[in-house]
Amino acid sequence: MANIGIIGTGIFGTALAVTAAKAGNNVLCWDRNAEVINSINKKHVNAIHLPEISLPHDISATADLAQIFSFAEVILLAVSAQATRSVLKQLKPFIKPETIIVFCAKGLEAQSGKMLSEIAAEEIPQTEIAILTGPGFAIDIARGKLTCVTIASAQEGTAHKITQLLGTSYFRPYSTQDIIAPQIGGSVKNVIAIASGIIEGAQLGVGARAALITRGLAEMTRLSMTMGGNLTTLMGMCGLGDLVLTAGSTQSRNFSFGYEVGICGHAQKVLSRNTQTVEGIYTTQAVIRLAYNLNVEMPICEIVYRILFEDMALEEAVKELMSRPYKEEGAGF
Repeated sequence: MANIGIIGTGIFGTALAVTAAKAGNNVLCWDRNAEVINSINKKHVNAIHLPEISLPHDISATADLAQIFSFAEVILLAVSAQATRSVLKQLKPFIKPETIIVFCAKGLEAQSGKMLSEIAAEEIPQTEIAILTGPGFAIDIARGKLTCVTIASAQEGTAHKITQLLGTSYFRPYSTQDIIAPQIGGSVKNVIAIASGIIEGAQLGVGARAALITRGLAEMTRLSMTMGGNLTTLMGMCGLGDLVLTAGSTQSRNFSFGYEVGICGHAQKVLSRNTQTVEGIYTTQAVIRLAYNLNVEMPICEIVYRILFEDMALEEAVKELMSRPYKEEGAGF
């Protein structure tokens, strides 16, 4: 048993709080919203973000960041990738030498193209960190559906420690010291999921989706290995597993967003009316910046970028991808 803090009590943060509590830990959540805090403390439910799930009594909430860091040695940071840097700046004064920060978002910083571990190295360089990623929708985790994830940390023993703290009969973490592949896998899969949704919305066929996921995995692999990621890691939960889930389910915001684009044939109308956080939109910008800087060929991600940010028509996008030079199967990634 341990004391675990949760920063960010949206759907995913609350689902992780439930899992951590069911694993036998005491959990303290942080939120700015007084209604969320009162709801958790008095009614044992997150009435705003997850009203249908009863929360274990081992979960409580506070608006005091200092209290979170006094209470917990392990902090699960469940804010979006784009908000991570600004949140870390707020947390700096409270972090203790023994604190472990576990990043639970998937994505790259849009403006810099940096991974969350790189942001951490800049903002909190002395703090031990880990990455939690893999194929799991928040609502399924909260309901106790079988889920497997990856927990990564470059520090020896840290990922194993977090695994032991969070593992339950329904939530199975796999540990690794490779922090590159889990972050690239969890980021690029969002871009491929948008493309997969576009194919579904445009009714291009399940064969097209199968081809897209396969070639998307190749692009993810090229980028990850160029950055020093391990191929074996990427073939696990954090890469292939997460890609299969996100690129094939309407529960995915990225897939659903792409689906609407596929129906419209253009992205601009969908972008203008979108009110949800679709991490893949931001990640597309970062992935293309990385690919360009590292000279990595990523044609699917590039096409998604052009559809989203250069108003490329779907018909033109399909024609361009299908007219690329033929390649030999199995000739590397």
